[in-house]
Amino acid sequence: MLPDKSAVIAAIDADLLHQIEAATARARAIAESAVHDEARSEDSHDTRAIEESYLARGQAQRVADMELDRATIRSLVPLDFSKGRPIAATALVALEDDSEQCLVVFLAPAAGGLSVEVEGTTVRVVSPQAPLGSAVVGKSFDDDVEVKAGRTHREYSIVAVR
Repeated sequence: MLPDKSAVIAAIDADLLHQIEAATARARAIAESAVHDEARSEDSHDTRAIEESYLARGQAQRVADMELDRATIRSLVPLDFSKGRPIAATALVALEDDSEQCLVVFLAPAAGGLSVEVEGTTVRVVSPQAPLGSAVVGKSFDDDVEVKAGRTHREYSIVAVR
């Protein structure tokens, strides 16, 4: 049911690297556009070059944030949760709702919101601070959890932990 945890971490790392490369290329293209002759101001109200420089700076910050996430993911020391250890960061958790829909999450301090496909299973990266993450932290196999996020209320059973 649960994929290999090292394969999950490798897939997260690869996805982040792909995103970093794409964002870096976009940042370069925007920066080049900002200094291109066509970006020169035609009058005092023309702010194309300034706007593009803001975009380039924002894209560069996004790259830096993703590089930090990648470094954090690469430095994780996966813990073994098969012996009943309470769920914490680096846990790979399978949750089942009332309609028997399964959700697989990997608790990580970085890259929250990312989803990767590993061994035919979609794994969602969830931070321990997110509503779902905080609901499962400290729980164990076979526990039930309630997740409240805004007006949404969901109940899950923990059906597997690695």
